[in-house]
Amino acid sequence: MLRLSQAIEVTLVMIYRYFILIIAAAALLLGIQAPNLLNQYQQRLAAQYAEAMVYYEDYQALADRYYDGDLERLIDAHRASSEAAFREEAAIIEKLVTRVALFEQQTRLHQQSYPAQLWALIWQHNEELLDGTIKEYSFNVPLNQRALATGALFALAIAVLTDVLWAALKRLFSRRRITTNVSGRRL
Repeated sequence: MLRLSQAIEVTLVMIYRYFILIIAAAALLLGIQAPNLLNQYQQRLAAQYAEAMVYYEDYQALADRYYDGDLERLIDAHRASSEAAFREEAAIIEKLVTRVALFEQQTRLHQQSYPAQLWALIWQHNEELLDGTIKEYSFNVPLNQRALATGALFALAIAVLTDVLWAALKRLFSRRRITTNVSGRRL
């Protein structure tokens, strides 16, 4: 017959295993969403880049016609204009040029390998694009090879991390029990 302390330990181990299974399942589902989030981010990027290019090309055509293709000279000319509307438009053109450059940089980041694209999504994303993507995110459970591999790797990483943390905490608390006696004094 099991002693009470053994029964409690067996129960705690069983609860811990179920806890790990739940965490792994949640991590798997979350990891499966990664390719879908990446795809929706890239679609938003492509759409906003295409829209920005419509206006950019118009300003570039003006710069080509009057300033040898130099957009900075077009912006400077707007800033130096005697009309307030043209002076204010300089900031609009400058913002558009900056935005197009940002979209081009983001597009280059997302033309790399799949792991590099995920890395860029996590660490080098554009806040506005990611916020918009998350706000309008449509949950799917894509059962393709990339989604399953990402989900499985994410679940494995989270399960291993949880095990390592659990072992560290267990070791820390078991050392404290060993180094104190009944009166609570350290040995």
